[in-house]
Amino acid sequence: LPYPIDALEPYYSKETLLIHFDKLYTGYVDKTNQTEEKLSFARANNDFTNIKCLEKELSFQGSGAILHQMFLHIL
Repeated sequence: LPYPIDALEPYYSKETLLIHFDKLYTGYVDKTNQTEEKLSFARANNDFTNIKCLEKELSFQGSGAILHQMFLHIL
């Protein structure tokens, strides 16, 4: 974060910010990376049976990561 974790108190609690940064944002980034690896593996092996599902998962997880980046930066 570009600011201390408690910089927004009392308007936005440290605990709430930790949830958004440590749990939600980190989770979205991790899942995005995992899904990208699965997509790369599937494409390298010409296994397109789950591409649609993986692309949807990448869209969901990637969007969550981007929206949380914007959210944390705007604060």
